[in-house]
Amino acid sequence: MMDILKEKLNNLPKNPGAYLLKGQNEAILYIGKAKNIKKRVLDHFKNKKFPDTIIIPRISDIDYIETENEKQALILELQLIKKYKPKYNVQWQDDKNYSLVNITGETIPRIFTGHQPQESLTQFGPFVSAKELKSFLAELRKILPYRTCKRLPRKPCLYFDLGVCLGYCIKPQLKKKYARIIRSLTVLLGLYKDAPLRIEAYDISNLSGSLGVGSMVVVTNGKPDKTQYKKFKIKTVQGQNDVACLREVLNRRMKHTEWTLPDLIILDGGKGQLKAAAKITIPVLAMSKIRRDQKKAKIFSPFAKNSISLDKLPQEIQRIFFTLRNEAHRFAISYNIKRREKKLFGKNHET
Repeated sequence: MMDILKEKLNNLPKNPGAYLLKGQNEAILYIGKAKNIKKRVLDHFKNKKFPDTIIIPRISDIDYIETENEKQALILELQLIKKYKPKYNVQWQDDKNYSLVNITGETIPRIFTGHQPQESLTQFGPFVSAKELKSFLAELRKILPYRTCKRLPRKPCLYFDLGVCLGYCIKPQLKKKYARIIRSLTVLLGLYKDAPLRIEAYDISNLSGSLGVGSMVVVTNGKPDKTQYKKFKIKTVQGQNDVACLREVLNRRMKHTEWTLPDLIILDGGKGQLKAAAKITIPVLAMSKIRRDQKKAKIFSPFAKNSISLDKLPQEIQRIFFTLRNEAHRFAISYNIKRREKKLFGKNHET
């Protein structure tokens, strides 16, 4: 083995990413992905089976691109394979190895999955697992009823009866509502795709209807952004009325035009809490706890009577939603406790 190639192997990172095995004149022979680039490339040299036995003698150089995680590495791998079409990636050269979500430009857009990039469509992807994507879309349709029919029929179909379509074929007045549904759908697709998004979550805490407070916590790019957290002292609501308290908090938040607007708002609660956000055009979902099991929750939207179980959504989304719920609850409780202590022990009391 050439000394230069040995040095390349020794200096490979142990991080996730895509790697490129090159031959003479920088020709790309093979592109792969790995959780640990160094380990995976070395495995090629140890393997005694095809295609490694054919590729390895032809390698004269190795290149790589690091990513944050293995999922991003796989997406990058697919993109590079489509671009360069390496000779020994035959099994990946079929465009059906990743899926795209397509949204048509019609007045009532149609949603469907496919494999071919098309300029005439709004497309999201690529998504690595077609099976997981279809399952994800099927769940979302229960709370975000979207259209899938190729042509709008003259009368509602089975999907209308099942509650996963609002009957857009006979209700053109739903155009504005449907635009909000599509916006909510694209935000969740972006969240699944690891797109940079800002999500805000809200919770209310009080003591027997007094000393009410509200919390706003923020996740940016999948991670809590504590510099953006806000707390609200309830000013206009008397007694135990979480929906009214939540409405006050949201109204006050929206008046702060200097704050960055979120891509998605999540409220602690169910259908009732969604009423507090009735006038907000930003995508809003509610997340309610399931008693006796803090690891489960139900998700509600303003557009359907149905709810979906969070544990049926992709792991990345589950993690972000649970982080938001727990942070909003913790932040609200801690502020409520401080208000109680201040009332009991005075302004100068320190904990």
